[in-house]
Amino acid sequence: MADRYKNIPDWKADFPIKKTEAGYVARRDFLKVITLFSGIMAAVNVFIPVFNFFHKRKVIKDYFVCNASELKVGTQKTFYVDGDHRNPYMLIRLAEDDWRVYEQKCTHLSCSVIYDHEHGMIECPCHHGFFDAKDGKVLQGPPPRPLPRLNVVVKDGKIFVEDYTYEQQINHKAHS
Repeated sequence: MADRYKNIPDWKADFPIKKTEAGYVARRDFLKVITLFSGIMAAVNVFIPVFNFFHKRKVIKDYFVCNASELKVGTQKTFYVDGDHRNPYMLIRLAEDDWRVYEQKCTHLSCSVIYDHEHGMIECPCHHGFFDAKDGKVLQGPPPRPLPRLNVVVKDGKIFVEDYTYEQQINHKAHS
């Protein structure tokens, strides 16, 4: 039996597949697989918005962040709501009685953003995107939308955050 494999290269001896036994995929079979895969992807793309429509979003109500005395004017503090380490938030103290809370992920590619008190901006160092520290709007760069924002409530020298819902945004714009 060893004589039979003498003239065959080692790689062919290790993989003794004859060309006639190799798998042949017909054009019709290939199109069936591609159509099935495309159908699955289309169904998933329809399912995601339907799921998000019926999915109840967790409401953040009076979540304690820190004492007001812990943060100096012009500094920021990163925190997580209820231990959810997927969504970091940053508490910014713009002035003595001026507080803002934004999600600490850039709306472009989710890089971590940093507050720059000297320029009054929030910067994304990855792609040089800049946001206004007062309202989170995009000032420059590739971010497509403003930073998500939470409401800040100060009670007895303690800083709490609440979910900044759509209704609050409408009321906030009406009072501005």
